Amino acid sequence: MFTFMDAARVKLALSTNPPSEVDQLSSLPDCLIFQVFLNLPTKDVVKTSVLSTRWTTLWKDVPGLDLDPKDFNIHETFVSFVDNFLERNRNSSIHRFKLTYDSSYFEEPGLVNRWVETAARLKVEHLDVSDYWDPIMNPTVYTCSSLVSLRLARMSLPNPELVSLPSLKALVLILVVFTNKWALENLISKCPVLENFSIERRYGDGIPILRVHSKSLLTFVHDAGNHEDYDEEEYDEDRNVEIDAPMLKYLMISDGLTSSFIIKSPPSAVEADIDIVFNLTSERILGVAYEVQKIEMVRDFLFGISKVKDMSISSSALQVIYDYARYIQLPVFRNVYTLCVRFDSYMWEMLPVFLEVCPNLKNLVVETTENYHMVGIIVTARPWNLLSSPEHVDIERPLKGEALEMSLVGYLLENSPNLKKLSLSLDDAPKKGESGIYIELLNFPRLSRSCQIIVR
Repeated sequence: MFTFMDAARVKLALSTNPPSEVDQLSSLPDCLIFQVFLNLPTKDVVKTSVLSTRWTTLWKDVPGLDLDPKDFNIHETFVSFVDNFLERNRNSSIHRFKLTYDSSYFEEPGLVNRWVETAARLKVEHLDVSDYWDPIMNPTVYTCSSLVSLRLARMSLPNPELVSLPSLKALVLILVVFTNKWALENLISKCPVLENFSIERRYGDGIPILRVHSKSLLTFVHDAGNHEDYDEEEYDEDRNVEIDAPMLKYLMISDGLTSSFIIKSPPSAVEADIDIVFNLTSERILGVAYEVQKIEMVRDFLFGISKVKDMSISSSALQVIYDYARYIQLPVFRNVYTLCVRFDSYMWEMLPVFLEVCPNLKNLVVETTENYHMVGIIVTARPWNLLSSPEHVDIERPLKGEALEMSLVGYLLENSPNLKKLSLSLDDAPKKGESGIYIELLNFPRLSRSCQIIVR
């Protein structure tokens, strides 16, 4: 833990063993040094005071604060440090104010709100506040016109009576609770230049319907956890997400509980990371043939992401697509150039269903998660079509020679006329010449005469 006694010890060490080289950093103008300091925790910035006479008080003029009470042995010292920082900047503006706090340990529950209000008055540009007590955030943040980025964690946000955030470009909300179900939608709609929005949600956050309508949004990250994070009775929470962002370039969804995810004005997104099961457990997926509305919703969602160029998808989402492909015609993903599939089980035989609707796919990466396990699924027998476009395939998990994984490798080799390289690793021998799996691979028929099997 850093204390101000540490600074004295470093200064003594430097005076005893002065540096022999010229101090290039100290020759920089203050404005450039401040830019460096703004990217460091304040405790590290304070330590620079021992480097030279010039630097003794230079850190005090940095218009940014990044503190955690754990950096101080005494709470009162921490409070005094923050108060002094705000006081020093009372006639100027603040570039950054980052604070991690836990109000439950102290008798001043309004302390963080007082600091936030002061920072807003000093025209803070980047505000980052984390509090482990779930206090209600000061509504001042809704009208801080200078804010460029806002990150709030583990707090409650009141219903905004007035929102004016004309400069806000980045909004990050982590485990935030809203006291009004329309509060977040109202907040987003009043951010005319918002480019990046990321939200990590929890059960009971007060937002059953999340509508994200933005003409400027470029990045949207929605993390709502998986079924494993919740009790069985929480599965029935009817949560819906609707996004209308025609300029969107990056979409990331990690969500096991949202029932409906609607994408309006399908964007020509460059990249998407999809892990969503539409509030369906593996047992409930079996009954989808009777859920017409759910089938149509999944179809519309797939059309909404069909223009993506670089896609990552989980095996859970792939299983939903595989099941629904029995009842609906999948859209064609003509723009997908690179596809990364993350498997957490032996469900590889579902992959061809999706590959066949990616006619221009060039690069395929097959990843596996740490919790890899065997799962038996029923795969409908059908003649597979040729995959005319794949050129490079990388299977990251070491092959063990299991029937299902070898069938996938065989499928790729036998149905890809333009495949140039198949990269993989083996699990059964240190040398590929001694590997029975490698010998089996060499005996697979290959549709592409120029295909190389690369063993890492």
